[in-house]
Amino acid sequence: MSYQYVAVDVTRSSILLVGETLQDLNKQLLSEEGQQIVKKQAVWMYRIEAETLLKIQQVMATTGVSFARVTQPAN
Repeated sequence: MSYQYVAVDVTRSSILLVGETLQDLNKQLLSEEGQQIVKKQAVWMYRIEAETLLKIQQVMATTGVSFARVTQPAN
């Protein structure tokens, strides 16, 4: 099973950065480019199976729905 790590904005509406490892994601967050993307706000960090992340990104792209809405458990 392959995992990826994502940083999501504090409102959980969009995926800001994706890394292959937690170390990679942290390096991105601390880089100048990462700081411009994050805009000095808090972020949520998740470990997600790579295939599941791809599906989440596809749903977000086609529907415009937020990360929180796509990943919300079904009732």
